[in-house]
Amino acid sequence: MRLWGTPRAAGAWGIAFVVLLLVSAAMISLPTALDSGVAIAAFYSAHAQLIVIQQIVGIAALAAFVTFALSLPPRRSLRIALWAFVACELITNLVPLIIVAANLSPDAAHTLTLVEDVADSALFLSVGFFVSAVTLSEPLWLRIASYVVAAACGIRAIASPLGTTALDQVAPLLFVAFVLVLSVKLVVGSRQAVAAAPTR
Repeated sequence: MRLWGTPRAAGAWGIAFVVLLLVSAAMISLPTALDSGVAIAAFYSAHAQLIVIQQIVGIAALAAFVTFALSLPPRRSLRIALWAFVACELITNLVPLIIVAANLSPDAAHTLTLVEDVADSALFLSVGFFVSAVTLSEPLWLRIASYVVAAACGIRAIASPLGTTALDQVAPLLFVAFVLVLSVKLVVGSRQAVAAAPTR
């Protein structure tokens, strides 16, 4: 099996992304700018090692996601959404590492956490764009599912910085479920195509 560039490879990398993302998310929940600078600085000081490990796993998940996306049929809108996702995700990975490494003051930690929150909101907007773009040639049921996920992510991106947290857990889970369903579909579809191919 080719490691990338085929539907089967895309499905495998998509599943790897889901696993790594769930592992990363289960490790620890980072504070937001709604918390005080003192609380943020204390949190990072108390959980520095775990936060570093979480961000490393997150970067590994990002690498799997990039390989997943690049293994899909090329489409301009998909590439734009992918690189927007990458840029935002890298910011959300690097900011916690900077806070840990620099041992910042509460005010500085709060400022960087605000930057991370903005990047996180932009990340969910890019997720909405990505899931909409990735299903343009997929069956209707999957396109409808992508629009539901995109709507949830878009609302979450706008509402979360305003203190409305109703979709903070739901939107990421919908995205993970969507990627998993799409990935399984790609793997199963490629196997069925191989099985249906005439033998010589």
